[in-house]
Amino acid sequence: MPSQEVVRLMLVDDHAVVREGLERIFAKCLDIEVVGSASSGEEALRLATSLTPDIMLLDLSLPGMHGLEVLSAVQQLDDPPRVVVLTVHDDDDVVVSAVRGGAQGFVLKNASRDELLAAVRRVAAGGQYFHEVVVRALLRGSQREMLSSVLTARELDILRLVAAGHTNKEIAAHLFISAETVKGHLEAIYRKLGVSDRAHAVAVAIRNGLVT
Repeated sequence: MPSQEVVRLMLVDDHAVVREGLERIFAKCLDIEVVGSASSGEEALRLATSLTPDIMLLDLSLPGMHGLEVLSAVQQLDDPPRVVVLTVHDDDDVVVSAVRGGAQGFVLKNASRDELLAAVRRVAAGGQYFHEVVVRALLRGSQREMLSSVLTARELDILRLVAAGHTNKEIAAHLFISAETVKGHLEAIYRKLGVSDRAHAVAVAIRNGLVT
C-alpha cells in the first residue's frame, strides 16, 4: 500500500443502506476517504483495479461471487488493497477461511463506530485488527487439529459411531471387531480427551468439530 496521509477506502456491500451508513461514518474522518463502493464481488474487483484503494471493506454475503472468492481474487491484483472483512458471520469456518484467505482485519457488523474506525486505521498502517471471535475460532481450529492428530483413524470412527448413539455391541458389528476391542478403544479415547464417560467424550468431540 502506498504511503500517504489519507487512506483510500472502498466499500463492498450489497445493501445500499449499509453502504450509505458507512459513507456517513467515514465522511467525518479527515484521514479516510471513500473512493468508491460496490454492491457485488464482480464490481468490487473492477473498481479495485481502476481505483487502487488502500483498503477494501468487504462484506462476505454478496450476490453471485461470494466474499471469500472476492478476497482470494483480490490477492492476485497487481496492486491489491488490504482487506478488512465486515460481516454478520462469526462461525468458525467462515472466520478461519477469511483469515487464511488473506484478510488483515475482521470486524462484525454489530461493532461500534470506534471499533470500525480503529480496524481500518490499524490495517491501513500495516497492522492487523481481528475481533475476538477470530481468536476463539483459530484456537478451536488448533484444538480440533491437535485432537485429530492425537486420535487414531479407528478411534475417530468409534467416536463418530458413539455420537450417533450406537452401543459397543453395535459398533463392534459395524467395524467387524469384538466388543472388548471397542471397549479398549473407548478407554484410550477417554484418556486422550481427558474425559471419563461416553457423554463427555461426545460433547468434547462435537465442540471441537470432530463429529457432527
